[in-house]
This record gives sequence, C-alpha cells and structure tokens, in this order.
Amino acid sequence: MLRSAILVCAVATAALLSGCSSEPPVEVSASDIAATAVSALEQSTGESPEMNCGTDTIQLKNNTKLDCVLTDTTLGEDFDSEVTITDVDGANYSVSVAVAEEPRE
Repeated sequence: MLRSAILVCAVATAALLSGCSSEPPVEVSASDIAATAVSALEQSTGESPEMNCGTDTIQLKNNTKLDCVLTDTTLGEDFDSEVTITDVDGANYSVSVAVAEEPRE
C-alpha cells in the first residue's frame, strides 16, 4: 500500500545526445517522467502504481517540479504527488517523488 508519504530517487535511462555544451536543454514528455517515477516507486515499495503527470513536454532542468496524480491500484484511490527532477546531465536525470499521506477527495 502507498498510504504513507514516499520519497525515492531513481536514475532515468535515456540515450545521451552528442554535441557541444551550449546545446539547449533536453525535453521529455511528462508521461516519460511519470514512467520513471513509477519505476522508482516500484523499486522502493514493490508495488506498481499508476501515475499521471499530464501531457506537456518538460525541459530537463534541475529542481523542475511536476504536479502528478498517483493511483494506488490496490486501493483504487488517487493521491496527489509531486515529482522533482534532479541530477540532470544531458538526457540522464533522477527524480524524487513525494506522495500525499491521504487520498484525494
């Protein structure tokens, strides 16, 4: 169960883009970030929730925060969650996930 607040980190596996250091930030879809967050939660808790972070394209920048909704498929309840992008290095990044203790109303 994901009833308590969770904070985890996972490194996303992404292809490295070659080029000079002055290239613009890499962009990924919010659904890719959600998938990375789900993988991190699964490694941490042994459960595989669903997560929706929207459909926007997100620039990979340190400390970018996404408001997401985590669905605990065991309980059938939705929880507010915040995914923070950290340790950005080109197309590689980590995420931390904070999940609300109480389900959404």
